Amino acid sequence: MVGKEITPKEKLILEALKEFADRGFDSASLNQIIKRAGISKGSFYHHFANKEELFSQVIHRAAQEKLDFVSLWIEQNGPGHENLGFFDRLRLHMAGGIEFARQRPEFSAFILSVLQNPELKSKVLALMPAYYDQAFDAAVTEALQKGELRQDLDPDLVKKVLKYTLLGLSQLILDSSDGNLNENQLKEQTDGYIDFLQRGFGAYRDG
Repeated sequence: MVGKEITPKEKLILEALKEFADRGFDSASLNQIIKRAGISKGSFYHHFANKEELFSQVIHRAAQEKLDFVSLWIEQNGPGHENLGFFDRLRLHMAGGIEFARQRPEFSAFILSVLQNPELKSKVLALMPAYYDQAFDAAVTEALQKGELRQDLDPDLVKKVLKYTLLGLSQLILDSSDGNLNENQLKEQTDGYIDFLQRGFGAYRDG
């Protein structure tokens, strides 16, 4: 948004990101969000009906920001990615996710706070946008057609496992790192995750 004025709605979403991340949904103060955004209550209700609608918009915004960032990152940093196999593309996607966490810490902090907070996580699962559907549905279908994935598996099961394990991967990494992660550790953890998926979902190879 360089060179563009931030709209009142944008200010509300950005301030809500911080408030929900810090305090959870129930304890988040709508008055504080409005105050920090520097707008009136009337302006807030022009954009959102209530706190629940604001939270839903924050969820969708965080997911879409990540999807857009990772898609562009792959185009710029993964030449020939269209010709990679399913698991190598997944590895590239996750590398883009790590870069997103570095460059967009406000959105990453919100996503991680959701995973650490059962109250928020349950709300997110109920509001889950089609982020992982957009990211993986076509790739799973193509991988099955190419024989890269086991043919005895239900494609919908593969997609669901990918969605829910990827949702929890950040928490798993945090739990195993004591909060002290560097880039090499992140790569090691994600490589281990890809290896786990490939052993479980990958087509059997002779020899």
